[in-house]
Amino acid sequence: MAFNPQVLMRNVSCLVFSIAVTSLTAIAGPLPIDPLWKSETFRKSITASYGIDSRIEPRITEDEAFYLDQSAAAMASNDRLKAIKVLLESSLLAQSPAMLFTLASLEFEAEKTDESVKHFEAALSQFPNFRDAHRNFAVVLVQSGKFKEAKSHLIRALELGANDGLTAGLLAYCHSLDGHHQAALDAYRLALLTQPEERQWKLGSAQALLALGHSREAASILQSLIDATPGESSPWLVQSDAWIDLDEELRAVANLEIVHRSGSLEPNATLSLGHLYLQNGLPDLALDRYRAAVTAPEPPPASRAVEALEMFLSNSEWSRGKEFSTLLEGSDSYRKDLDPATGDKTLLSRLNRTRAVIELETGDAATGAKRIEEWLQREPLDGQAILLLARFREEGGERVEAEMLLEQAARIPDSAASAHLAHGRLLVAANDFGKALEHLEKSQELNPNEALAEYIVAIRELAP
Repeated sequence: MAFNPQVLMRNVSCLVFSIAVTSLTAIAGPLPIDPLWKSETFRKSITASYGIDSRIEPRITEDEAFYLDQSAAAMASNDRLKAIKVLLESSLLAQSPAMLFTLASLEFEAEKTDESVKHFEAALSQFPNFRDAHRNFAVVLVQSGKFKEAKSHLIRALELGANDGLTAGLLAYCHSLDGHHQAALDAYRLALLTQPEERQWKLGSAQALLALGHSREAASILQSLIDATPGESSPWLVQSDAWIDLDEELRAVANLEIVHRSGSLEPNATLSLGHLYLQNGLPDLALDRYRAAVTAPEPPPASRAVEALEMFLSNSEWSRGKEFSTLLEGSDSYRKDLDPATGDKTLLSRLNRTRAVIELETGDAATGAKRIEEWLQREPLDGQAILLLARFREEGGERVEAEMLLEQAARIPDSAASAHLAHGRLLVAANDFGKALEHLEKSQELNPNEALAEYIVAIRELAP
């Protein structure tokens, strides 16, 4: 078959104007652990430690036991404030790790976090190997968002022999926050040995499996959670990530749509649902979901909204892209972010370039070119915008001006490789293969690419 430089030229030229789109996944990072605090499993784990295990030091004197019994009696009557008062008023408190620990645990449940932290620290300073104090103190730290500090206490509790699900589960959560997914999975599995019904550990283990590439196993665990409580949105959302990893996008769409219809789908995930609809040939539904996301009371960041606009571009949905861009530019929520005077320059460049291409493809090239020209008056060193303007000039038959613009873009580091590639492509179209090779080889030098290397070899055969 004869070599056709025009076909190969188009394949290579797409590198210049391609749009990068971020992941479609609905969940990033481990889910918040807040639901755990309301669970029966958690409450029992904490209250069980009020009675100091006699097998674990520190030993309790008769005098300490008297105040602990008084406090326990108050707790039995559901009078937590009295239980706290009994310990606070004891002259033994400052020298008793057991009393300090019990007081700190009671204060935690009474939402007296600062006091709780102070008394846990005092208990551990007197008895550093106090296992339950390490565990309960870690719980306070996790709930306060101090995960790094909590992790060290959880590890110490395990080293001292803790084998309860709460310690292992919270350590798993801390590992997942640090991106240590195998360690997180091992710890979640340990937690499930003693707390097999705790949904938070099942959900966490599914996320760890997903991060490790075991998507099918993760989807199975999540399905069991969905079957048990279909009204909880988190398993549906995490399972949609698993379906995407397994290239089962329509199942991911089904998951996200169910949560959307329940009114629980966050705007960021609603954008992801729009991406999936667009990628599966349903642009009208995509536009509806994008619209719902950006008009929500707390819409996604402007960068994600512009990403949705770029999705229309990458799928050649010009008219819907134009409708969506008009919505963005008229939105009060994004007014500051998309204002040339106050917005991020990179984001504004993406918006203007995308909108200009849409104008070009919908038959209004003059408007698109004007938009880029006006942007370059504000940001004359935006190399990507210069490249796009060169494309407008080339398609308008103004080759000389297009070459001049490409020469300008080649002098800007961020756009140099793309500028030389575009210039080489333009010269190939004009059958000027010798000069084209100079630019193509320079582009390859700046940004090595296998496809371009093959293209250069083919062009060399045509050069005189």
